[in-house]
Amino acid sequence: MGIVLPVVVAAIGVWVAFAIVVWATGEDGLRDDAPEGPPPGLGEEGPVTESSVAALRFDTGLRGYRTDQVDAALHRLAWEVGRRDERVEELERELAAAKAPVPDDGPEPAE
Repeated sequence: MGIVLPVVVAAIGVWVAFAIVVWATGEDGLRDDAPEGPPPGLGEEGPVTESSVAALRFDTGLRGYRTDQVDAALHRLAWEVGRRDERVEELERELAAAKAPVPDDGPEPAE
């Protein structure tokens, strides 16, 4: 019983010292040290496809998915959806113009 009390006091002292250091520095040791950047699979090299979105995997850290990768993926997908919406509108305008009746200027003059 003589050794238990000093060990408990030492453990509490170490815990208190660690808590003070964490409080003073503001770093809790739960930082994600993985490299930052977009997740692999949604690069800028070409259009986003259904299979590339299905194959997308994010790195995980101590607190869950890496937010910088998720933000980059969402930004890329939003851009791609906007680009496709613009293309659809352009094609619909071209289709409407092609379906529009050609104005008839009347009979051609006789020679």
